[in-house]
Amino acid sequence: MSKENEAVEKKDRIETKSAIETLPVMLTIEEHLDRSQKLAKANQDGVEIEAKKKDIVADFAAQLKKIEATLGALSRIVASGKEYRDVKCQWTYNYTQGFKELRRLDTMEVVKHQELTQQERQGSVI
Repeated sequence: MSKENEAVEKKDRIETKSAIETLPVMLTIEEHLDRSQKLAKANQDGVEIEAKKKDIVADFAAQLKKIEATLGALSRIVASGKEYRDVKCQWTYNYTQGFKELRRLDTMEVVKHQELTQQERQGSVI
């Protein structure tokens, strides 16, 4: 076989192999409608989940705010070593000297000392 014949034989050699490739395909009307419905459903699901997320985040934020308020109040109490409570007290009116005092009945400490108001002075029976 001559070199010329050899070149012709190589040139005419053809081979085919099957293959699968992902390529664009136009949708049918039915397929297009199906994908549109799936898109609308997925979009609605997303909107609903986002709304639930907002509710949950708002709930957690409210819980955290309440806890932070409790922490702040307890921190102030611990730092000062005292807290406000209802305590039985007694007002003593001194009409002669024109003042009144508020005394704690648990410690007998005077917690307020004020001048009598004009109305309180007029209310004295002495």
